[in-house]
Amino acid sequence: MKPITWLRKLTKHGHRGYPMATLMFYGPDDRKASKAVLGIFASRGAEPHLHKWFRDSPNADLRYDVGLQNACLEIMRREGVRSLAMLEAINGCPHEEGVDYPLGQVCPECPFWANRQRPVEPPGAFDADGPRTMVESAIAVYKREQWGELLADAADREKVSATWEEWYANLQEVTAELEARGARCRPVLLDIEEIKQYCREQGVPNNGAARASLAARRAQQDIW
Repeated sequence: MKPITWLRKLTKHGHRGYPMATLMFYGPDDRKASKAVLGIFASRGAEPHLHKWFRDSPNADLRYDVGLQNACLEIMRREGVRSLAMLEAINGCPHEEGVDYPLGQVCPECPFWANRQRPVEPPGAFDADGPRTMVESAIAVYKREQWGELLADAADREKVSATWEEWYANLQEVTAELEARGARCRPVLLDIEEIKQYCREQGVPNNGAARASLAARRAQQDIW
């Protein structure tokens, strides 16, 4: 059996417990993957142990690189992985915000993704018929009673709605627009203390980019 077939088969089995692996692909556009990331989660909520690969040829597509597939299978075997979530669709730009380019800016290397939000596809979107094509966008949402504290701490408070009600109305519009484009929206409730801690750990200001990054991270970790 081909290694890609094994990977697809493991994905179709669904969640069978931890350790769990996620396999995501990234590229300068939505046609070929130039980066692959295998994440190993020892337990629910644990920080992932990441393995990354980058292509050698500009025309290569890492999704169908047999050597990489075998490497992933060997790592999962060694780590005793019981569940796998794999998305064969390109999951956004291969460069990391805050690492390869400044937070809050678009990647200068990948103009294709400039006006596109990085999709987040949870393992729940994989069913017996294979991976679904619809992606899910992680949307940061906040508690009404913490809105004042969020405004006080936000570095971009001048860009944030003055009231929770105003922000919520805008959220509904954004959600409707994304869904009209074929994306599903997954709300991720963020606590103000969680936001502060994340920003301290990352050494970044509490702004929209940081909150969006935290929401995406939470969406990927809390997928089961």
